[in-house]
Order: sequence, then C-alpha cells, then structure tokens
Amino acid sequence: MCTLMKFAAAFFLTTATLHAAEPVTRTFYVSGVECGSCVYMVQQSVTETKGVSDATVIQLIDAYANVTFDPTALTEHQVAAAVSGATPLHGKPYLATLKLTVTDFPKHAAKIQAAFTTWKDEVWLDVLDRAQGELEIHFHDFKTAPAKPGPRGWSLSQLDTTLKALGASYTLAKE
Repeated sequence: MCTLMKFAAAFFLTTATLHAAEPVTRTFYVSGVECGSCVYMVQQSVTETKGVSDATVIQLIDAYANVTFDPTALTEHQVAAAVSGATPLHGKPYLATLKLTVTDFPKHAAKIQAAFTTWKDEVWLDVLDRAQGELEIHFHDFKTAPAKPGPRGWSLSQLDTTLKALGASYTLAKE
C-alpha cells in the first residue's frame, strides 16, 4: 500500500509540474517616478499583487520595474494596473509601458496597428521608430472591477498570436 501511495503522489506531482506555467519576467518602463520614495511606492504596490513573485524597481535616468509573475494568474495589463495603483507622491500617477521591437514592422504596420485598434479599450500603441520597428505599448485603466480572480485585460499573448499569423516576431526591451 505504501508503494502505491508513493507512486500516486509522484504521479500527481509530475502532472502538476507539467501543467504549471513558467513565470515570466517583463521590464515595465515607469513614468512619474521622481525619488526613492516613489520607487518604494511602486515596488510595494507591484509586489503585493497576487501572482507576482518578484519585482525590482530602479530609478536611473528612466525608471523601470523588472517584474516576475505567473502568466496564468495575471496579465501584463494587471501588472501595469498595479503600477498605476501605487499612491502617487508628486501629484502625477505612475504609468507603466512596455517597449518592443517588431521585425519587419514597416511591412506589417497596417495589420499590427489594426490589431491595436481592436484592443483600443485596453491598450494603445506609440510607434517610436517605424523603420526600426520600435514600439511602446501603453495601458488604459480597467473600467470595471474584476468579476473573479485570475488573468484579465490585455496580454502579450494576444500580440504573439497576431504576429505569428503575420510571420513576424518581436523582442521586448529589457533592463
């Protein structure tokens, strides 16, 4: 009986491991950070978000947050909401963006921009350098409270799907 229980426990642990999502780390660029206390406020807000396993907020010339989270528990949009949910200390809210470079952007620009038009209630796109495919994704605030816990809002997986269909790819900026 003891051997059977060990086998069952090993099977369930292996199955759980196979289905567990790997955490992802994203660099969010944060505007509105002016001092060390701002860094603390943003870091506190993000690390208290369920699904975040690590967050480091740095203020150099630009401020950014490297955030590691479980993509089955929350989305990039929810991380950005945690940033903007931090108590602002200088009157301006903190805002998170993602920066990326899309290969062959000029070739696919119209279709990529059309995809962002369909996501307009959640995110908007700034094209920083069309020729180089340098883009910045901005997040809108959520309009309603969550109906249930778990991922909601816009996710990079939506962009992944769109770009795969076009035969394009992207690289996220990292610090």
